[in-house]
Amino acid sequence: MARYFFDIHNKKFSSRDERGHECADRDAVSEHALRLLLDVARDRPLEHMHSHLGSTVRDEGGYVVLTATASLSTTWVNGA
Repeated sequence: MARYFFDIHNKKFSSRDERGHECADRDAVSEHALRLLLDVARDRPLEHMHSHLGSTVRDEGGYVVLTATASLSTTWVNGA
C-alpha cells in the first residue's frame, strides 16, 4: 500500500498532514479524503457554511494527486 498525505483547508485555516495514511487504491484515497472533510464539517458545521472545505492529497513524492471539496449551505424558505 502507498502512503498519501491529506491536507485540509478553507478560507480561515489550513492543516498540513505530516503523518500520512496508507491506502490500497485510488478509491481508498478518494474515500479517505471525503471522510476527513465530513469529519471536519461535522465538528463545526456553521463555521464551514457557505464556503468550500477542501483537501489536497499528496503522494509520497510530494505530488498532488487528488483534490476533494465539500460545500455546506442552508437556505431558509419563505414562510418558515
